[in-house]
Amino acid sequence: MTEAKLLIAPGCQYCSTMMNLLGDLLKEGKIARLLMINIAEQPDEAAKHNVRSVPWLKLGEMEFIGAQSRAELEKAVEMSVSDNGQGQFLYEQLKNGRLGAVMASVERDKSQLSDLVALLKGKEVPMAVRVGVSAVLEGLRENPSALDSILSELLELSAFPDETIRADACHFLSLAGGDKAVKRLQECTKDESSMVREVATESLEDISGD
Repeated sequence: MTEAKLLIAPGCQYCSTMMNLLGDLLKEGKIARLLMINIAEQPDEAAKHNVRSVPWLKLGEMEFIGAQSRAELEKAVEMSVSDNGQGQFLYEQLKNGRLGAVMASVERDKSQLSDLVALLKGKEVPMAVRVGVSAVLEGLRENPSALDSILSELLELSAFPDETIRADACHFLSLAGGDKAVKRLQECTKDESSMVREVATESLEDISGD
């Protein structure tokens, strides 16, 4: 069962609401343990998690910034025990415009990148999710080792049935760079889709210009 850690501080507008909601979930047996920490008394906890604002919640391995509704918390608890909980978490955060939270989460744990890229394989991916995934990967342009860790996923994505996703993958390959990326981009310049061909060509130019 899921454990929760809530960081609060004096003067926090939404902390008391979060304390009450999580307390209810604890009493109802929906979470196993609830740890609440006042960072004014224990600032090392804020530093440990790189927390700059409260309320801040860690539920299982998922982290949330700001106020959450009862429904959002219940959904988060369900995701925390799901086999694909991390992917669902990233999807919901991006869909709801919480790009900053996703970027911070990925920055702390690069293993989430695979879950992030996998979001593009869904049916009818919302624009907010596509843009969010792109923004996170763009932010890693100066971190080639992180992008290299998902190169196989990006190569696979470049052969996805949806031409829009293939085009996105070509752009991401330009961020990763390397011989394998270049070889695949050269192949993509012969794609049946003019959009993919154009992005692949531009991506090769970007790599050669770096």
